[in-house]
Amino acid sequence: MKYNIGVEIGATLIQAAIVDKYGRLLARCKTPSHLDRPLPDIIQTAAELVMDLVEKQDLDIKSAKSIGVASPGEPDAEGTKILKSYVTGFYNAPIKEEFAKYFKQPVYVENDAHCAALAESVAGAAEDLDYSVTINIGTGISGGIIINNRIYAGFNGAGASMAHTVIDKHGKKCYCGRTGCFETVCSTKALIQQTRELAEKDKTSKIWDVCEGDLAKVNELTVYNAMVKGDAGAKQIFDEYVDNMSIALINFANLFMPEVIVLCGGITDLGEKLLKPIRERLNAEVISRETTLPMLKLSEMGSASVLVGAAMLGTYWHEMP
Repeated sequence: MKYNIGVEIGATLIQAAIVDKYGRLLARCKTPSHLDRPLPDIIQTAAELVMDLVEKQDLDIKSAKSIGVASPGEPDAEGTKILKSYVTGFYNAPIKEEFAKYFKQPVYVENDAHCAALAESVAGAAEDLDYSVTINIGTGISGGIIINNRIYAGFNGAGASMAHTVIDKHGKKCYCGRTGCFETVCSTKALIQQTRELAEKDKTSKIWDVCEGDLAKVNELTVYNAMVKGDAGAKQIFDEYVDNMSIALINFANLFMPEVIVLCGGITDLGEKLLKPIRERLNAEVISRETTLPMLKLSEMGSASVLVGAAMLGTYWHEMP
């Protein structure tokens, strides 16, 4: 059986997966990253994880068509290394070269968010569509753009950095050096910070009820749950969040006009309670020649998205064949 291998090198975990040609996850495993080691040691751990997974599935490593490696950060245009990553600390990390010490298969290196977008395109919420944008809302914000079934990453591989498009030029300073980036207003980190600030300012806020008096328990859903309980301050925060998210997605829709925008991350547990007001704004404000507008959907790949996308890099590389 021919198959593909996906590897994800994250801040806390290294994961490996076996994926079939249709993008279906067949098996996966994981181990702690321990990124305080030299890169060769990290890649050795990843390679051993892959070999162990293949052996446990009673497969022949020679039947693997390619190996895709996903990691946070900026990849080079050739898909050989991660040029810079604040998350992992990689700098000009020659990941392909290191993997070549263990495997003869072609190796592709790509940003993790781009891989998630590819997975949604191949086997998820954007399956059978040629144009899609996927946005992951977590501690930070990341995303990927698919054009003609290929990852769009610009001429140097570092494009599609949607988190750092400015939404509020008078807003908070972003770690990237700009002010009011998408990430500063719509990330999980930003929403939790606003929620805690409101609770600290207003001791009668329903936020205290939702988090049981412990602000350490505040998460990305807390402010919505406090709003449902009638908290006016929480409603203002949530409404502003929806407004900022809508502005960002309208910008992306007008720029790329994808067939679908896919959202993933913990905040999407709200489902249509989040999507409906954003969709209404999209339908009203996106500029289109036709009545058909981009769809707005939730991720269907979940935690497997990065691994599946990495595994499919050999088939759907962003360089056109």
